[in-house]
Amino acid sequence: MSIKLIATDMDGTFLNDHSDYDHTRFQRLLTKMQEQGVRFVVASGNQYPHLPQYFTDLTGEITYLAEDGAHIVANGRTISEDVIPQPVLTAFLSWIRTQPLFEKAWVLLSGRQAAWTEMLASSKRFKQSSYFYGNLTHVMDLTEVTDAIYKVDITWPSFDVSAQEALVNQAFGGKLRATSSGLGGIDVILPQVNKAYGLSKLQQIWQISHDETLAFGDRGNDLEMVQQAKYGYIMKNAPEAVRRQANLTTPLSNNESGVLAIIEDFLK
Repeated sequence: MSIKLIATDMDGTFLNDHSDYDHTRFQRLLTKMQEQGVRFVVASGNQYPHLPQYFTDLTGEITYLAEDGAHIVANGRTISEDVIPQPVLTAFLSWIRTQPLFEKAWVLLSGRQAAWTEMLASSKRFKQSSYFYGNLTHVMDLTEVTDAIYKVDITWPSFDVSAQEALVNQAFGGKLRATSSGLGGIDVILPQVNKAYGLSKLQQIWQISHDETLAFGDRGNDLEMVQQAKYGYIMKNAPEAVRRQANLTTPLSNNESGVLAIIEDFLK
């Protein structure tokens, strides 16, 4: 089983429920990857500046497939980005203000320069969001933001967001796509953008095939990426509806270092 690329989602997959992992064990594996010429990719819906913080104590090359694939960074340099056109973004932001289903939503724009929100900097939700978004900035009106935007992040107090997801996809089909983030919210991105799209770009750049790829995820927005790999695993702790759509399931959960256990088997 020769592999050359390993890609993993973070929350609920690589990370345990305390947003951590076995650093010593992973450093050993990362060193082995470097020795064997295996690329390691972090694939996440999170903004790029948030992701390297998990690996500051490690030595080794990691590529970041951020914003659900809209922003790819290798060796600290952006190698690919997919930005929402400004007219489409403005139309979408104006539209959600007219929709009753979006009345209690928290909205953030994840951009090249910063993350933007109308939430007050003194609010509890702003402080919670700052953990995931570097340089989160309050603005009076999101439609006036001129930054290049990769993704619109919308969350609610309720965890069932299927109606909101369907409504966006019906109203903006062909221009934008909404997908559940698994955190009581939806990510709104360009239609072609997903983690598999980003992974495919890296496979092409590095000349690595489907058969040489190992991938891990735990949510619906990971399925396409997992299917982009011959060895595509959904986590044991994933919702049953997601596990049913995958060919492979990890024997161990995210709290049992399920990803690291599988990687160890492949790097023997």
